[in-house]
Amino acid sequence: MTREILKNKIIELLKRKDMTSIELRNELLNEIGNLNAVEFRETLAELVKEGIVEKYPVYEKKKFYFRLKSS
Repeated sequence: MTREILKNKIIELLKRKDMTSIELRNELLNEIGNLNAVEFRETLAELVKEGIVEKYPVYEKKKFYFRLKSS
């Protein structure tokens, strides 16, 4: 899977709802079956760096969530 396809899949999932990286990974595994963990983490970090996705804490759950950044 190319990085561009993976980016698009992550964006599609985050359009539905905010998710943790584990939730994202599990959804991607269900959809595509095979997922390189390093490539997934790098792609998610790239989306954050590009300002497409933002990472935010949910203190009550002690987890970080990801969401599409509003323009």
